[in-house]
Amino acid sequence: MSREKPILIVFAGLTGTGKSTLTDALAKKLNIPVISSDIVRKKLADISPEVRRYNGFEEGIYSREFTDRTYYEMLKRGRENLKKGSSVILDASFRKRYHRKLVLDMASELGIKLFIIETFCDIKEIKKRLCIRQEDKKSISDGRWEIYTRQRDDFEPINEIKEDSHIILDTTKPVDVCIEKILERLIHD
Repeated sequence: MSREKPILIVFAGLTGTGKSTLTDALAKKLNIPVISSDIVRKKLADISPEVRRYNGFEEGIYSREFTDRTYYEMLKRGRENLKKGSSVILDASFRKRYHRKLVLDMASELGIKLFIIETFCDIKEIKKRLCIRQEDKKSISDGRWEIYTRQRDDFEPINEIKEDSHIILDTTKPVDVCIEKILERLIHD
């Protein structure tokens, strides 16, 4: 994929829908950095990424204030990469429209192309993934079923971006199939 300008790729979706799995695969394929809300949040809280914080919905390091701080830091890091000419991936739920507006504004200000990739999958698959995640000691995500259900009820639909820049992916499909669909859209745009 050759472009004169860097691009900003934002993964958005509920916990357990495969955002981080896809961001890692896409980042390897394109050789670009990922800025993950899970890692940034825990760094801001001065805790190791592997340490679990089972706060309630919008409590502790998941409060609205701390979440805003996390998104601002992600955007700051993203902006630094983009200004250096490097495309970048942002990995977070982006469940609130005002967080997505921040990336839209940044892309507009920098004159770069933005893609928002929205992930979703079958509820049975989400439950399965979240159970596996709970058992995985290496997982950095604190997402679990009760967080998923609250996020689902609180997620603001993504309708503030042009259709050609909004990629909706069913992540029950294999990772390589999802990555190919993303690459087709990135290359043909």
